[in-house]
Amino acid sequence: MKHSRTYLCLSAICAGCVGTIGDPAELPRGDDAGVVSTAARSGSSAGGRGGTPSTVPVMRPTAPTDAGTTIPNTTIGFDPNALSASGESVGVGDMLKPALGPAPLRAQEVGGAPFVLVKNWDFGSDGTMKSMDAVIAEFHFHDHFNTIANGTNYGSVTVAPNVATAISAPDLGLPNNRQPIEDPARPYRELTETSIKAYVRPLSAASTRVSAAAHDTGNGSFSAKWSLPRGGSRLQKDLLWESRVRIPKPAPGFWFSLWTAGREWRNGAEMDVVESFGTPNIGSGAKAFHVNSVGGRDKHAFDSWPTELTNLGVPQAARDLSEWHVFTWVYLKDDTYKVYFDDYLVQQGTLLWTLSGTPTAKPIDMFFLFDFSWGHTTVDQVNISLPASSFPITYELDYSRVYLRE
Repeated sequence: MKHSRTYLCLSAICAGCVGTIGDPAELPRGDDAGVVSTAARSGSSAGGRGGTPSTVPVMRPTAPTDAGTTIPNTTIGFDPNALSASGESVGVGDMLKPALGPAPLRAQEVGGAPFVLVKNWDFGSDGTMKSMDAVIAEFHFHDHFNTIANGTNYGSVTVAPNVATAISAPDLGLPNNRQPIEDPARPYRELTETSIKAYVRPLSAASTRVSAAAHDTGNGSFSAKWSLPRGGSRLQKDLLWESRVRIPKPAPGFWFSLWTAGREWRNGAEMDVVESFGTPNIGSGAKAFHVNSVGGRDKHAFDSWPTELTNLGVPQAARDLSEWHVFTWVYLKDDTYKVYFDDYLVQQGTLLWTLSGTPTAKPIDMFFLFDFSWGHTTVDQVNISLPASSFPITYELDYSRVYLRE
């Protein structure tokens, strides 16, 4: 998921109207502030054993020299202002031309003036994203560094829906160093009436066993073409990102994340609104996760995912990611943030949206990424092989909406 660096963290191992204002006063470090400095923490959790952290090294990808073709945010037959059957629209990402759709679920807790809906990705034939033309118009099928496997880190590669959206993909052992193209008979993304399903499955129907190291599975990940030029105080706008998602069919080694980052990355800035991956430490299924920033100061360390969720008051029965859940990130223009898991406040802190998250660094842009993957080549617990019969892994996204306010 990130830029070309090696480091240790608790985050994803995982992506004109702006003026610059002065940096807000920094919170005190350590216990005095009730927050944890991500930069100082230098440890990563794969769920922990009995509350003991397990440290995982993180490798960041480097964009290939041939970054491939950037697809314009237009597709014949798709209109982001067109209305769905329920009277909603995708929107163009502009507060002056709002999308049509519901208010955020956490509006009352956040308080203040109403938010403006700027992007309303409501998937399914009854929503605003009712066709693959719409999906292709709104999303890339690679990350913001133009890689399809978090550099070479992920065990699964993102598959393009057609030739026009495929990019070059060196160092993964793929034919002609190109991104695989989806076979309609074996889909990696599938629209239902009310959602989009993203699958992980072997690239070859003839495979009997696959491995993360071989990069011989494909996945249905994507990232939004629309982005913000800055974030937090550098954007001078409040942001709320809300997504409803589930993992109806996980498997050992699944890798799931909703996250934001910029095209430049140096230990941040980044926000992992949710990340979970299937290691023995969290047991079978998908029943634990973490929420952390990179480059910020988080109140909760998530050294052990299950222990931290218990401390936050999230019942065991409410953590099953195979059921539908809503993740909400609220990032204010005073550089404070909160993350909600359904009705539970599961993280809060401060984050400067700059290169490395430091006060004197330059502001960076912000991309929105949806990782529906499997395995990781630098994390031993998920650098595994499985029988082909273990697949497909199924992820499902109902909607994702972005709101802004002055």
